[in-house]
Amino acid sequence: MAAAIHTPSVEATVTVRVSQAAAGDLAAGARAQIERIDGLSVEELEIAGLRPGLNDTTVEAVATLAVDEGAAPDGEFDAAAEFVADRVRERLADGFGVDPERVERVDPPD
Repeated sequence: MAAAIHTPSVEATVTVRVSQAAAGDLAAGARAQIERIDGLSVEELEIAGLRPGLNDTTVEAVATLAVDEGAAPDGEFDAAAEFVADRVRERLADGFGVDPERVERVDPPD
């Protein structure tokens, strides 16, 4: 019997600064900015608001993020949902141009 591979997911409300020179639309720019953060990839992204600026546009978005367990040392993301959300919040906050407002673990369907 094969073992199931589980990739933790989180839902995050974030504010992302997207350069006006970024390729594609604002959603693609926000996605690219978030995916520059090691160990995270965007599964879904929905724009919730915009604030234009001189050099960039601030995008408020709700994103479902997949957590790459391979990028986490020693099963860091195998712990409780709150721990996973806290670690992802820290990673997002450390990312350039990304400000997490709300981060919650999303339980996979049974």
